[in-house]
Amino acid sequence: MRSELKRIGLEDEEINIYLLLLREGASKATTISKKLGVARTTIYRFLASLHDKGLVSEAIQKNIRYFAPTTPDRIPEILQERMEEVSRIIPDLRKLIEKKEEGAKVELFKGKEGMRAVMNDIIREGKDYILMGEAQKYFEELEVFSLQWIKKVEEKKISGRLLCSNEQRFKIARTEKLRFIDKRLLPEITTWVYGNKTAQFIWSNPLYVVLIESRSIAAGGKKMFDYLWGLAKSKKSLSSYLVNKK
Repeated sequence: MRSELKRIGLEDEEINIYLLLLREGASKATTISKKLGVARTTIYRFLASLHDKGLVSEAIQKNIRYFAPTTPDRIPEILQERMEEVSRIIPDLRKLIEKKEEGAKVELFKGKEGMRAVMNDIIREGKDYILMGEAQKYFEELEVFSLQWIKKVEEKKISGRLLCSNEQRFKIARTEKLRFIDKRLLPEITTWVYGNKTAQFIWSNPLYVVLIESRSIAAGGKKMFDYLWGLAKSKKSLSSYLVNKK
């Protein structure tokens, strides 16, 4: 619980105060100070921060100020409001990026957070994609996220083609096509091409993703994929692979 609250931007003392208020209800700053063993001036500072974030309200009763927690249901609303605020400045931030046609732009991502970042970029780009190699590991490493990702692909009607070995077990979107090929013809890494970007997922420990933005490299990857796609086999029914069956 604490780690999730930290991920939405709360500091340790803010978490302590918020959890205390949830357990005990409206309280005075002096009461919070005594129970947490933190100076009252410090408590006031963190209460003001929680108030700004919409997680604490205050009321005055008989000239005494009490602080109360807002419902936890408010947390998703706050995050959505922040996302809307940030999304408004994205166009201006994009203008600061100077893209050069020559050469390739290469980025390295590490761990599961890196996987999420690149997969979210595929959704953001909204372009048709191809995937060649390991697919089962996405569900082993990020099962819930992968299922949510498939839902977004279907909602945005993004088409995809997957080339995998028959031994793998995973789920696909209704907008994806799947063919099977001998695993000896597939690399141990997973190559994902979308638009002018090529993402290579390296299944080591820790995980790494190399993201290359280059028109020529993406075109080369697509040619190799199309050749193997022509050699691959498809099943008559893929219903067992579908997440959302009609």
